[in-house]
Amino acid sequence: MSFSIEQQGDGLRVRIESSPQSGQQIFDAVCACRRQSWWSCPSGECARIGAWDAQHEAGTTVITFMPRAGEALSAGGIEECLRYVLDESGLPA
Repeated sequence: MSFSIEQQGDGLRVRIESSPQSGQQIFDAVCACRRQSWWSCPSGECARIGAWDAQHEAGTTVITFMPRAGEALSAGGIEECLRYVLDESGLPA
């Protein structure tokens, strides 16, 4: 599984090449990590996320992250966050 991150306006779009099942697992893992503790992630980037949305299309999951008001999201921070979430959930990075 691989992913890429691109800037989209104020937010970030993460494109994950995976099966539809693992794409949903990744989205669920990000949501679960954020609910557990903002302090568990080494980047702390999830504290800046105000909203997110996921779309699943034929082997690709696209997650769009939007920042909280007055915040900016870092592609490097989101990458670190995703690698942490994938490692913690046992999903291949």
